[in-house]
Formats: sequence, structure tokens, C-alpha cells
Amino acid sequence: MKVFFSSPIQGIDSVEKYIRAIDIQLKDLGYKNIDNLIERLNDGDYYETLNKGGKKAHEDFFAKTISGIKLADLTMFECTIPSLGIGFQVEKSIEYNKPTVILYLKDNLPHFISGIQSDKLLVYEYEADNLSSVINKAIVAARQVTDKRFNFFISPSLLTYLEEESTKQGITKSAFIRQLILEHKKKKKS
Repeated sequence: MKVFFSSPIQGIDSVEKYIRAIDIQLKDLGYKNIDNLIERLNDGDYYETLNKGGKKAHEDFFAKTISGIKLADLTMFECTIPSLGIGFQVEKSIEYNKPTVILYLKDNLPHFISGIQSDKLLVYEYEADNLSSVINKAIVAARQVTDKRFNFFISPSLLTYLEEESTKQGITKSAFIRQLILEHKKKKKS
């Protein structure tokens, strides 16, 4: 399975050992990290190198990040250190309907992210002595909120209608059907 695991790298001295431990545990569990977080950590001057590359390097970094989030089966972010960039990535992950795990060191609750209302967002506090069990618990929870494939047959006329309407709205057929189900669900609750 593919995971997009990331964290800010500036100012993370206090949590770097945990980030590396999380990366190792994910690998031990059979996950492949799509992000190059550890390479960036190992390159002490990553942002300096990025800046030397100019606008093109920044565009490539952005595109690679977004592509990684899209390809991942789940995303995981260490959010002890506040970061607008990581906040943006979290929002994109939720937008792409990915199970999104937020980890933070005890007493460092990421307040703004914790306010996001999404059943795909899973927020976990950890300490040095329980990091491994917290990661395992988070992955189990992420698997439970992963979308499930559902195939069904419809008539050609319904398929034509579905294709026309989803194209008009600029969304996939699946997204259109999900939207209809959610609207119906909201009506039933009212």
C-alpha cells in the first residue's frame, strides 16, 4: 500500500526522531512512502536547494506533492510544528477523499486542523512510549474510512444521463452519484 507521509522540515529538531521512527514503522508495516520526506530531512539545505532551482523547482515540488497525495491509499502528517504548507496538503488530502491521519506530540494539538469537519480526518496524540501503538491504531481507523468500490448495472438511458450531468458539473460519474446519495441522506435527516 502507498502512504503519503509528510511533515514540515523547518524547525522540527524536537520531533525529527519521531518522524524518522514513523517512517521506519510505516515501511515495516509494508507501506511505501510516496513523499521524499526523509530525503529532504537528510538534505540539511533542502529549501536553499529548492530556492536555487527558481520558480520551476517550486512548481515541480508542488506538482510532485499533489501527485503523491492523489496516488496514496492514505495520507499521514506529523503536525506538531505548525505549517501552512502541511495545512494545505491536509486540506488537499481531504478534498481528494483520502483517509488523512494527523499525528502530534502530546500537548501540541494542531488547533486549526483539529477544527476540520471530515469523517476522513483522524487526529491522534502520541508520546515517545506509545508512538508505535498510536500508528497502528491510526492505520486501522484509516482502513475503516477508506472508500469501498461498488459496481452496479444501469440502463443505457440512465448511463447517458449520468455522463451528461457529470460532464456539465465537471465531476466524475462516481462523484455525481456520491453527491446524490449525500443530498438524499441530508433530506432524510431533516
